[in-house]
Amino acid sequence: MLTSTPNPFARGFHAFSCERVVQIHYDDQCPPCYRPLHNAQLDLDDNHINCQACVFDDDCAVITEGQDVSGFLRMQLPADGVVTTVLYQVTAERPSGSVHVGDLPSLEAAEHLMQQLSFATGHYSRSWEISSAHLPADEYAYLEQLARSERPAGFFECFQLVSNRSVGCKLYTTPWHRSADVEGLGCSAAEVCTRLLDEQVPPVLMTLLLLAGQADTRFLVFDPDAAPLTGLPVFTDD
Repeated sequence: MLTSTPNPFARGFHAFSCERVVQIHYDDQCPPCYRPLHNAQLDLDDNHINCQACVFDDDCAVITEGQDVSGFLRMQLPADGVVTTVLYQVTAERPSGSVHVGDLPSLEAAEHLMQQLSFATGHYSRSWEISSAHLPADEYAYLEQLARSERPAGFFECFQLVSNRSVGCKLYTTPWHRSADVEGLGCSAAEVCTRLLDEQVPPVLMTLLLLAGQADTRFLVFDPDAAPLTGLPVFTDD
C-alpha cells in the first residue's frame, strides 16, 4: 500500500538531513567546488580541515596536510586544492522533491535550523478536515461503525461528530516514516501498513491513513461538508 506518488497531506519541508562538506579552491579561473570528506576522514574535526591542502575527485575530498594518506588513495583522487571553508549542508524533502535548504557554519547551527523548521517541540502535530467523498460509501460506513464501537485499532482510533455525520481519526505514533532507518519520534510506515492489513482496514481508508501519518498528521476528520483535498480521488454514490 505504500506508494511513491506525491502526498497531498504533506506541507512544507520534512525529512531533514545534514551533511558536512568542504569548499575547495583549486583554480583562480574557476569557481570553488563542494565535496564531502572521504569516509576514512569523517572523524576529523573542523579545525583539522579548514585551510588545509586536499586532493579530490567528483565524489569526495581527502585532507592531505598533516594526515597520513596512502599513495594509492592519492592516485584515486587526481585534483589538488585547498579547503577554504567547512559547511554543514541542510537538505529536506517537500511535495515536489528534495531541496537544498541552506549552508550553515557549524553542526550546532544546522541542527538548530532543522529543529526550528521541523517544529520539533514535542507537541506539534497537524490536523486535517477533508471531504468524506474521499472514501467509498462502504468504507465510510465502516469508519462510522468503528467510531460507534469505541474500539481503538492498532495505530488509530475513531470518534463521531454528531452534528453532520463527520467521523474523525486520531493517529498514534506519527510520523510514520517511509524509511525504517529513521531515528527519533515516529515509527515505520511498513509496520503500520502490516498492522492495518491484519486488522482488515479497507484499502482506500488505509491509503489515506498512511499518507496522513507520513505527513505527521495527528487528527484526520472526514466531513460531508468539507472541501475535497486536491490530489486525492473522489468517490460518488453512483
